[in-house]
Amino acid sequence: MSLNVLIIMPSVVKDRTELHTNVDEKLILPVIKRVQDIYVMPLLGSTLFNKIITNINANTLSGNYQTLVDNFLIDIVCNYVMAELPASLNAQFWNAGVSIKNTENGQTLQGNEIKKIQDNYRQYAGHYAQRAKRYLQQNANTLFPEYYQMVAGIDVVVPESNVFDCPIDIGTKEIFIKPQPSYNDPQQHNL
Repeated sequence: MSLNVLIIMPSVVKDRTELHTNVDEKLILPVIKRVQDIYVMPLLGSTLFNKIITNINANTLSGNYQTLVDNFLIDIVCNYVMAELPASLNAQFWNAGVSIKNTENGQTLQGNEIKKIQDNYRQYAGHYAQRAKRYLQQNANTLFPEYYQMVAGIDVVVPESNVFDCPIDIGTKEIFIKPQPSYNDPQQHNL
C-alpha cells in the first residue's frame, strides 16, 4: 500500500471530467487513494509506483516520470475515480448510520443507470491503462528501469504484462489427452 500521497488532487478530477465543482473534496480524496492502490500499482508494479509516489512526495517528479504521470496516469486515475465515486457520493456514513443523500434540484439516478455510467468510465480508464502498458513495455528498458526491477518480498506487486485481455471465455476446465501408444511400443505388437 502506498503512502497517503496522491498522484492527482480532486481539482484535477473536476477539471478533466464531468464531476461538478461543488462535490466535497473530502469525498474524492479516499477514492483517489483507492484507485492508485487498486489500479495504478498493479499497472506499474510496486517498484516504479513507489518511485513515482516518493518523487511526488519530495516534489522532485520530473523528466520521463513526469511525462508518464501527465500523459498516462492522470487520465487513468480520473476515469477510475469517476467509475468508483458514485458509491461514495450516494451513501454517507454518519454516527447515526448510513444514509442515502437526496438532491434538491434534480433527480438522482438509480441502479442500472449508475452502473452504465460506471461501466463507461471503467472502459475509458481501461483504454488509457492499455495505452500506458504499451508505452511502458516499449520504453521500460531505456526510460523506466524500475518497471522490470523486482525487489524481494511477499508484498511486491509485479506489473501487469498482458496488453490485451481476452474477451472470449475459454472456460476453466482442464483438458486431459490420453497418451497414444507409439509405434515403438512393445505392447502394441501383442495386439
